[in-house]
Amino acid sequence: MKPILRRDLLRLGGAAAAAAPCLSWSPLLGASQASDLRSVRITKVRIHPLRQKLKTPISWCCGKDVSSLSTSVVEVRTNQGVTGWGDGMWGDNLLRDHPELVIGRSPFDAEAIFEEMGAHSRNARTPGGLDAAIWDIAGKVTGKPVHELLGRQYRDRIMPYASVGYRKNSWPDLVRGFAEEERHYAHDLGFRALKAKTGYGPELDIEIVAAIREAIGPKVKLGIDSGAPGIYDDGTALGLGRQLERYNLEFWEEPIYQHDVDGYARLRNLLRIPLASGEGVAIDWLIDNYINKKLVDIVQPDINRAGFSGARKINYAAWLNRVRVIPHTWAHTPLRIVATMHWVACVPVEFERYVNPPPCLMELHPPHEAVAWELTEERLEMDKSDGCIPLPEGPGLGVTVIPEVLEKYRYRDVVEIG
Repeated sequence: MKPILRRDLLRLGGAAAAAAPCLSWSPLLGASQASDLRSVRITKVRIHPLRQKLKTPISWCCGKDVSSLSTSVVEVRTNQGVTGWGDGMWGDNLLRDHPELVIGRSPFDAEAIFEEMGAHSRNARTPGGLDAAIWDIAGKVTGKPVHELLGRQYRDRIMPYASVGYRKNSWPDLVRGFAEEERHYAHDLGFRALKAKTGYGPELDIEIVAAIREAIGPKVKLGIDSGAPGIYDDGTALGLGRQLERYNLEFWEEPIYQHDVDGYARLRNLLRIPLASGEGVAIDWLIDNYINKKLVDIVQPDINRAGFSGARKINYAAWLNRVRVIPHTWAHTPLRIVATMHWVACVPVEFERYVNPPPCLMELHPPHEAVAWELTEERLEMDKSDGCIPLPEGPGLGVTVIPEVLEKYRYRDVVEIG
């Protein structure tokens, strides 16, 4: 069956950590190539603020209508003409005040730069987009895809879950609207896994989940997201969860406030639904609590916050503690999706001893609910035969940014540092 092209989706509406990349590779290279690697330096960082207006506003249980989505594309240039690209946070005021943290540094200092910018501190504006762009350079100058630099590759085809099920004011019936949208993505577009936003109260949530499960059938994986954050207290979540167990959910994302340690411990002990969280917490807190204390079954960090440098630490800690990793995304360009694919390719097989381990998924918003979906020359394709997207194999992230598209969606002046 013909795969769905990304352009078609736009039209339709839709294992331990390896050593850091360093000059230990140089014996495998010629002397001149090794010298070139040693001399690569970051000379400039350019931030492109992008925004896309949504044709149909989206919302969720307690949110206001979202009519546009914004992100920052990070461009990092070097003295050898190699440019790296990332999507997401970049360190903001810290980098403005201290450009020496990046400018003049080697791209092979990526993890050191990430830590020196305070990426693990609890209140940091983690420079995940900047970190991804630096890793993109490291891949390009060595001629390797980023996933080859991160560690062992476990998969070359990545299964996304369609992150849909946002409330539309045009729906005359909320429950029917959820069911029809989820059915479309499962049966018409070929997604093998889906998610829906819930949190409308226990009675309505049960109606919504029941209608979706009936519409998509028993074989499509279904996760729900009640995060706002903090829709339910743990007692209410427990009562609701007991009634939702019959619908075979892949996960329940943020049923309670993300920092409610005691509440998560209670729910994990008493519910038969895998618990998931982690998009909005600092990396150190996520590892210390969600992973090391096994408060949840699935962690959902975003590469926007974690970068590749943080992702490696999360991968190892999660593997060690038998916790699944399913990265989160929101307001993304294709750059962040491709970066997430490289990450997921290297997420260790937590349950490799088992005959039927759960799939390693990633979140994917449809093109009409993303930003600048036509930003790259390469078109991501989801194969309807298995619901997976092949991993790019080119150097770095393996995609090429189209300058005209970058200009089309930029809504403020470029920020230049260096």
